[in-house]
Amino acid sequence: MRDDDLHEARPSAARYASPGRSLCVRLRDGATLTERPDGDLAVHSAFGMFACKRMTPGLRAAFDALAGSFVTVDALADRVLGTDGEGALPRLYLHLEQLRLSGLLQHAAVQEGAIVAEIMGLDPRYRFTIRALSSAQPYLLSRFAHCRREGGRLVLESPVGHARVVLRDPRAAMLVALLAEPHTLPSLAERLPGTPEEVVADCLQLLLNADTLTTAGEGASAAEDEDPALAQWGFHDLLFHARSRFGRHSTPFGATFRHADRIAPLPAVKPPPGDVTIVLERPDLERIQAEDPPLARVMEARRSIYTYGEHPITLEQLGEFLYRVGRVRSSGEFRVMSEGGHTRARMEVTSRPYPSGGKCYEIELYPIVRRCEGLPGGMYHYDPLHHRLSRVRERDGYVEALLRYASVAAPNGDPQVLIALAARFQRVSWKYDAIAYATTLKHVGVLYQTMYLVATAMGLSPCALGSGDADLFAAASGTSYFAETSVGEFMLGSGPGGGR
Repeated sequence: MRDDDLHEARPSAARYASPGRSLCVRLRDGATLTERPDGDLAVHSAFGMFACKRMTPGLRAAFDALAGSFVTVDALADRVLGTDGEGALPRLYLHLEQLRLSGLLQHAAVQEGAIVAEIMGLDPRYRFTIRALSSAQPYLLSRFAHCRREGGRLVLESPVGHARVVLRDPRAAMLVALLAEPHTLPSLAERLPGTPEEVVADCLQLLLNADTLTTAGEGASAAEDEDPALAQWGFHDLLFHARSRFGRHSTPFGATFRHADRIAPLPAVKPPPGDVTIVLERPDLERIQAEDPPLARVMEARRSIYTYGEHPITLEQLGEFLYRVGRVRSSGEFRVMSEGGHTRARMEVTSRPYPSGGKCYEIELYPIVRRCEGLPGGMYHYDPLHHRLSRVRERDGYVEALLRYASVAAPNGDPQVLIALAARFQRVSWKYDAIAYATTLKHVGVLYQTMYLVATAMGLSPCALGSGDADLFAAASGTSYFAETSVGEFMLGSGPGGGR
């Protein structure tokens, strides 16, 4: 940039001026300050590199301060003034603005040297800007904002924004609690004794920049709900969406194998949970491939069917359905390697008729039987490796409750067989960060489609359900809610035409 261009690009110190004088800045976490061969300075971070050119002694001192603890912009200006004179201030403000636009500055509200709260950008889209505050405007905590513990810190964040606020002091937590109801800046300061209004204003700046705060209108209505798109999002849906995709978070993501060095992966196939086993007849795949209707016809004929034939589904039909949907076709091993080329862990993997991320195949199939010719009522587990059923429990109160819930969830549906899809969650979370549960739900979807197509080709009556009682399933199956429980349900019965 030429000197005659500097006046046009010169930012004002007012951009960093908060309603008070407590708002402080420093280089963001993870950013480092290094000296270049030409004598200039460079700031390196995960978001990129920024070169600070034409350094003077005063500017160097200011940047050294930025690389340390939080400092006010006024204090930085004093360093430059005392060493370089007033003429160097525009370049200080220019560099601060460039750092801000690069997402390399971190801001905090500080009172008497103690950090009350600070804001941290979560992705390269985050930019801190001073928001105009009105003493007459009521402010309200966003309904998407949530507090949680991260290590030894209390953090406040929202899937609407690109930053999180770290609540360093109990006063910040009290402020957040007060904002559950609409408050103006003066009313907040009154309810926080010993906290100057300028510090409260700086905390509001942080909350606004993290999109954890909204304005309130008449009747305590939130401004954020005036957006038709945002108003129709539920809290947990938007949070789940934001955290299981890139952006809006800084957590580890994807196949990190974070547990590989301390926890062994679950086996690819779950051991049979019961003593009573029923070996199923293996269908003739060549005959099936020859007799099945074409895929296009099956897809066009696919429907959710709530009515059944005069005679119930048979054990042979149920066995063929399970074989075509979920059997183990082949198995193998996946090695988790270290950077040095050594094996950190081994993970068993399988191949089955439907796709599964990382070949994890965490979904277990539990047929819950009301009526099936050749099979007593009760709850069973399907062994996909040996193609057999293990009885989990007889047709008792738990089984009746699961069947009754399915009947309520699907009006006019009185399933002959309810197949519960249960996930062994750690099969996926052992490998994946952030996307583990989202991946499981994708698996439920592709398994639903596979079940629909197979049932349609066989002339059976299929119907997937939209929800189920995971606690009830865990109690019935004897599994831990956090280790293995239901994530989907599928009703199955004989077709009105009697099947294929």
